[in-house]
Amino acid sequence: MAGPNRISVDAPTVLMVPGGEVLVPSIRAQNVFSPDLSLDTGISMDDLPMEPLLTGIWPHPIQGSISGMVEPIHLEKGHLSTGGAVIAQVFGGEIILSHAGASGLFGSAPVFKLNAMLKDLALLKLTSGTSFGEIEGVLNGSAENIEISNGQLQRFNLLLETTKEKGVSQKISVKAVDNIASLGGGQSPFVGVAGMFMSFFKEFPYEKIGIRATLENDVFRINGTIRDGEKEYLIKRGFLSGVDVINQNRDNVVSFKDMLKRIKRISASKGGPVIR
Repeated sequence: MAGPNRISVDAPTVLMVPGGEVLVPSIRAQNVFSPDLSLDTGISMDDLPMEPLLTGIWPHPIQGSISGMVEPIHLEKGHLSTGGAVIAQVFGGEIILSHAGASGLFGSAPVFKLNAMLKDLALLKLTSGTSFGEIEGVLNGSAENIEISNGQLQRFNLLLETTKEKGVSQKISVKAVDNIASLGGGQSPFVGVAGMFMSFFKEFPYEKIGIRATLENDVFRINGTIRDGEKEYLIKRGFLSGVDVINQNRDNVVSFKDMLKRIKRISASKGGPVIR
């Protein structure tokens, strides 16, 4: 139903998307041709395949699906807010996306917002075939208060920690150890005499991996979440063997532009996810 500067659709609408469909239960819009546009709607989906969405981003096909309901979706004068959540069944676990929103949608630099929760991801499935290096174990964590403007991250609070699970080995490749040390701004643990042993080992056992990172106003901070006395670890070695990655500088601050350069160096080798 339409009227002066308004639209109302009470019947459900089905939108065809790659691999499936998205259901829009209803649409109500006012001031349609004005910056004061007001919109109320929602969307739901069930078992949408992940592969079409990640083609060209991930180095190999991803098996998984997306389900969930985002309702209500409310737009008022360029400010977008949502309820509900979308759950991606992927990498042997779940990625839950919620609190999607935006501000300044009709301005020159809109800001998009999102929260994400990671539950029981299989690290081997996540890292296999990437340039980062393989890791075995189970990953949990969250990425809160994500803000993106002009196609660039401008804010987030990230927490990543491995969790011991019965029957799941915890091993990390030499390459992954080096890359985590590089992201933390520290020196490779394989310099000097320790480097002589690299040719004998392809991977090491670990007790835990724990990383907390924040970004705000182009200031990026990264810390380990594992404490043992005065030491702060990004990677804690296994009981009998392994390699520790210690954060030597707890006030570990760098510009996000410099951090992106580190990430691009890691992803430059063949097989890495696309970083733009």
